[in-house]
Amino acid sequence: MKKYTIEIDEIIMSYLKEKAEPFVDTPNTVLHKLLFNTSTDSIELKFSEVRDKGRMPKALSQTLEVIEEVVKNHHSRPKATMIVAERNRTATQTVIDKYCRQLGKSASEVDLLLREPGLHGFQSILLSKFPKYRDVIMSLFNNLNKEENEMEQPVQVQEYYPKPIASDRKKRDTALEASLKYALGERLKDQFGLFELKGQSQLVFDGVRVLCKFSSFHDDKSRWFWGVSKSYWQSWEPTDLLALIMENEDRDSYSFILLSSDEAQDLFNLCSESAGEKKINMRIYSNDNVVRIQEWKEFDVVVRSQSLDVEW
Repeated sequence: MKKYTIEIDEIIMSYLKEKAEPFVDTPNTVLHKLLFNTSTDSIELKFSEVRDKGRMPKALSQTLEVIEEVVKNHHSRPKATMIVAERNRTATQTVIDKYCRQLGKSASEVDLLLREPGLHGFQSILLSKFPKYRDVIMSLFNNLNKEENEMEQPVQVQEYYPKPIASDRKKRDTALEASLKYALGERLKDQFGLFELKGQSQLVFDGVRVLCKFSSFHDDKSRWFWGVSKSYWQSWEPTDLLALIMENEDRDSYSFILLSSDEAQDLFNLCSESAGEKKINMRIYSNDNVVRIQEWKEFDVVVRSQSLDVEW
């Protein structure tokens, strides 16, 4: 439906506001109700129709698709991102870029927006950035809120906000870890082909599995540590690789070390076992300020480390 821009005075605008349903109506929908006695649902353009006809920017359409997958289908944000990426035949990192960098938000901030009842914060951000698509944005959020109220349950992304536990270890951010593993998969795609994330730790390519383990930087001891469970190291295959992903010392960037199957097995043999896990320790040695794997000091960490970029 073709649309036009008109000017109205303050009195008319005040009257329209009085008749509007907050967070649902636009001036256009209020006028339709008053003039033609029609409902909001019958006026607004359906998001799926606009998206399928390519009428809106990809930054908006893919962001709305992720929101829809999280709220309507109760997927986690990383899972929703993968679904949208596959649907649009693009990389997961490209979709993350749409709702993070292009909106000026980190992934953790997006998670908080997705948890907000009614999603009013997310709605305001999108309306501000894409005012031309106000009607379709309002329509989608209105429909999502209706479905959510009918189901009587909140947006289900709580798996990324685990209850605090008594520990001196840094709290895990599983959403960040998932994003880093997806980023690594994209990085290795040229070498191994398409991939999928199996469980929380494995990147599965055609004929190759990469076990991904993440460690934050522990400033108090200037070290990183990873644990590899017995189910992995005891059944290690010649085609399996090990990726040690780490938060860098600046706490604002990330790196990874990719070990071949033989290198990983050698490391497992050198490491001690505790509660079925092989413990891998890496730290900065104070005598020469060099980073080494404690169990394999001959391994050149500096040479083998590669930067890992992720929109976060």
